[in-house]
Amino acid sequence: MIASRHSVQRRLVAYVSLTMLILVAFAVALTYHMSYQHEMTDAVTLERDLVRTVQAQAEVAVFAANEKIARGVIEGLRTNPNIKGVVLTSLNPKEFTQSGGHVSNVEGEDESSRTAYALMSPVDGLEKIGVLTVMRNDPLIQAQASMGALKQSAIFLGQIALTAVLIMFFSQHLIGKPLANLADTLAAIKPGSGKRVYVAPADALNEIGSLAQSANALLDATEAALAEVEARATTDVLTGLPNRRGFMTRLQDEFARIKRYEIGMASVLMCDLDHFKQINDQYGHARGDAVLQSFGTVVSSEMRKVDMAGRIGGEEFAIILTGTDASSAFHFAERLRQKSAETTVVHEGATLRFTVSIGVTRLLPSDQRAEDALARADHSLYLAKQNGRNRVEMAETAPPQQSS
Repeated sequence: MIASRHSVQRRLVAYVSLTMLILVAFAVALTYHMSYQHEMTDAVTLERDLVRTVQAQAEVAVFAANEKIARGVIEGLRTNPNIKGVVLTSLNPKEFTQSGGHVSNVEGEDESSRTAYALMSPVDGLEKIGVLTVMRNDPLIQAQASMGALKQSAIFLGQIALTAVLIMFFSQHLIGKPLANLADTLAAIKPGSGKRVYVAPADALNEIGSLAQSANALLDATEAALAEVEARATTDVLTGLPNRRGFMTRLQDEFARIKRYEIGMASVLMCDLDHFKQINDQYGHARGDAVLQSFGTVVSSEMRKVDMAGRIGGEEFAIILTGTDASSAFHFAERLRQKSAETTVVHEGATLRFTVSIGVTRLLPSDQRAEDALARADHSLYLAKQNGRNRVEMAETAPPQQSS
């Protein structure tokens, strides 16, 4: 009997360990991948933010062929260790070129490690006068991203290991057929399936019930962690609204629903904050972020629970109004535009006001793709901008095709 009991316990430990390894391998691998991508994206975002802060100076340096200002721009960018080289050139490199850092063999560098930012004339902001080229230190960025991802994975792995230790502790006190049945059940559950461990009522209050509860807690924690990773990938951190990926997923679902039934209604809105670059340039990016957050709050307060809004670009937002015809969508857009214009943003002692231009269209069963409606809404938004901003335009037809 003792040998038999120990055999069952060893089998239970083996089955549970195998299941844990599958959970750990799947969850840690996904956590590492998502964290690594997030760290890499943050590095590129930081580079773009740094370039944005010195772009005006770079344009002045190239426009005036001022080497002193150019050196200041280059040195400022190279304070970021992820940037190993910077080149400032006019459209004609023979007229003006300044560089700093590791810029040799530029043509031989990996294209993915170089980013060229257009420099526009500081006079009218329309004429391209040069290029600011940034060479990233990809090995350093990748090493930092890998280290950050490893730390996140280690924390997650520790949480799983702690729960696993508790499960193993309880398993030492379990005997008989219920143990084997429980082990088989655990081995059959796949991460993310939503399935849980259930035991007979007679075992609910003994060690079998405790192990089942611990296993379910582990599954809950694993699925919650996976959901959190997924949420980070589909949510805009600044506004709390879905990002472009999350919004497009919902738009595809809404389009599929309308195509299936051909009688449903939905409208799509494209919103763009007017003169947002001027807000950033005049008040700084922190206050510009406060304006974006304020508009996100206004949108959320005006929508119904069945609707959805997402931040799909810098100052661009899109909204899906489920079960809403064009007329109602237009009235909603007007209400949103007026509410935005009446909103006051107070941040760090500064009081800001903002307006928004909105393009409206319907999601039609005749559309070939969900993106067709988004293109019409974007065209309507273009008309709103062209016709003076702080207004709503609506289009039911496709935008005109650009001639090649």
